[in-house]
Amino acid sequence: MKDVYMRRRALITATVMLLSLAAFTPASSALSPGPERQDPTQRVAAQKLKWTPCFKRKVDASYRRLQCADIKVPLDWKKPNGKKITLAISRLKARKKPKGVVFTNPGGPGAPGWSLPLVFVDANRTRLLDTMDIIGIDVRGTGYSTQASCRKVSGSLIKDTRNRSAANIEHLLALGEKFAKSCQDSGSKKLPSKYVTTAQTVYDLEWIRRNLKTSDGKKVKKIHWVGYSAGTWLGAYYARKWPKATGRFVLDSVTDFSGTWQADFDRQAKGFQDRFHQFARWAARHDGEFALGTSQKAVVAKYEEIRAGIVEQGWTELEYYDGGTVNLYPSGLDSTIMGALYSKYDFSDLGYFLAALSASAGQGARKRPPAGLAQDPDAGYSPTFDNIVCNDTPNTRGPSALVAYTEKTGAKYPLTGYDRITDPCAHWKKTPGQLKLPRPAGRGLPRLLMIQSVLDPATPYSGAVKAHKAYGNSRLITVKNEGDHAIYAGDNLCVDTLVEKYLIDGVYPKKDRTCAGIAPPAPRGEGMRARDRAVNPLLRVRELAGLRFG
Repeated sequence: MKDVYMRRRALITATVMLLSLAAFTPASSALSPGPERQDPTQRVAAQKLKWTPCFKRKVDASYRRLQCADIKVPLDWKKPNGKKITLAISRLKARKKPKGVVFTNPGGPGAPGWSLPLVFVDANRTRLLDTMDIIGIDVRGTGYSTQASCRKVSGSLIKDTRNRSAANIEHLLALGEKFAKSCQDSGSKKLPSKYVTTAQTVYDLEWIRRNLKTSDGKKVKKIHWVGYSAGTWLGAYYARKWPKATGRFVLDSVTDFSGTWQADFDRQAKGFQDRFHQFARWAARHDGEFALGTSQKAVVAKYEEIRAGIVEQGWTELEYYDGGTVNLYPSGLDSTIMGALYSKYDFSDLGYFLAALSASAGQGARKRPPAGLAQDPDAGYSPTFDNIVCNDTPNTRGPSALVAYTEKTGAKYPLTGYDRITDPCAHWKKTPGQLKLPRPAGRGLPRLLMIQSVLDPATPYSGAVKAHKAYGNSRLITVKNEGDHAIYAGDNLCVDTLVEKYLIDGVYPKKDRTCAGIAPPAPRGEGMRARDRAVNPLLRVRELAGLRFG
């Protein structure tokens, strides 16, 4: 998931992006159940998918099995025989006779997903690879599918959301309004903003299922699901809309899909602050390496000192190892920290980054960030993200309420609490007559298996518990002493075992379960070679996306 409202366009390293996540509309079904003729997916001519190798360039032999195809879907599922758009999908065929088909989604909402099947190759999920066809999807608006777009907003650099001067508040609110208008008034003609929603995407998924065959040529009657972050929102809505086509659904790092995107993002300020405090305790235990302080309080104070120095100077110049430079503004510092909190394997790089800034404070010298500092797994700001979040669910805050909210939240959770002031949803004009779906809550729904770490900053634990309670037929696996965002196919054997017993064998836990988290590793030493591959599955999917098509 990701927000924290990815409004910080001032990214400061080539590998650190802004953050983003998820939310949707609690409305009753606009397409009421009834005769089959009322199902729009039954009113469109079937398509035969043409699978071809995804890569023309030379890649690892284990990746060459990945196949890609395009499929046409209606622009608007309320008019299924109208204009069409294209979705890009991928398939990793089961190495043995397939027991089923697993759809996957990396969240965002709107993150490209074509490379996600390869994450399970890297993670050596042998049983999954042997028994399941694994499908990756670039949902509408993103990746190699028909793209959503928003006009570039001039003067969109966000220097400091903590600056509460009247002039800066006016500037930040104006940016939020410009962001909204740039998507709604000047977006893609091929895929206008109003058609980039969870509801439209849920129908896309069902259309893919109906046109898909297993690798041994059989119809796909049910799909299984592995959805991370905002992919939990999408998976839950699919299960609610298409219960008879819902197989074994795994939701990892859970959004509160029973509520709104606004409520879900509201939890992030505390979530990121708590996770930052976990990092601070870790850094304090390694003060001999970083010299940031010997207690959580001291490390947080050092961050505030570094930030205040940047505010006083206006910015500080960073130099990359390749000699390139970029200006780091106060909000850029916050964004960098946030991006490093998704995975404990980035704690080391974050420690060295802050240590370098601290050591060179006031010297006017360039501060060089570590080369390995990872980008945010949910991939920053995107038109698809804004369109889904602002179209899906109601937003109750106008500009004046947004100022008051961020003032209060920022005082309690200063790392990210001020950021929502540029929220475009506060200025979004709702389009009447949009396709809607029933909320995934209540009894009698398909089973869901939920995975959640207790200190996840992007999808905080409290939201997962709320979704679990609202959705009657679910089990929650709580990962204690852990804060990573996205757990399955990472480093937790307990979680991997429970997930695959259900996903592959159909063994559903009789009750909620707990797994122990994995402690953050010791500092690896500044300048030491970073890992060849990210351990975190969402960080890895971003790396794999860089392979691109040939």
